[in-house]
Amino acid sequence: MATNVKIDRGVAFDGAAIVQGGIGTFVILINHEDLTDGVITTDGVSNEIETITLENGTVGYKFESSKGSANIIASSPLRVVSAIDGFDHTVDARIVDMTQLTIDNAKRLRFQKVAVIVPLVCGKSMLYGRRVGMRMSDFQMMPGDADTGGSFQVVIKTPENDPPEIDPPHLIESTFDIETLLT
Repeated sequence: MATNVKIDRGVAFDGAAIVQGGIGTFVILINHEDLTDGVITTDGVSNEIETITLENGTVGYKFESSKGSANIIASSPLRVVSAIDGFDHTVDARIVDMTQLTIDNAKRLRFQKVAVIVPLVCGKSMLYGRRVGMRMSDFQMMPGDADTGGSFQVVIKTPENDPPEIDPPHLIESTFDIETLLT
């Protein structure tokens, strides 16, 4: 079945205002069910997320990484599937909070789907796993490795047995303070 999804030049590219690349030093995880029960509003012109409102009593959880975007790697490769193409959202983060509470929360990602917000250096953020959710696919602790400072690594991605996300990660406007999701 053919579809009419032609690209167009409806979006102007401003070569004088190129966005600085890079990722912040933390990610915010939200239980996927809490995100879908909440309300997301988008800007009518840019289609970027303006606000995310979670129901009372639900919050996001901040996982800190050390400085440098090499400690958080976010990607969304295309997964070609017969009948439905989509994107596998992946966030690979090295967590520096080596407390038992953080480790216990991280290990729950094997069973609990989450969405992940990744702040960008430019002030905007990206929401991964909005529709399908993500689960942990790798967990490594190497406390004796001086190169990693005793941190541990968690890889969260679209589950292989689930359909891919229909869209790439969704941009969140810089005017929305993502840390309000923590309280």
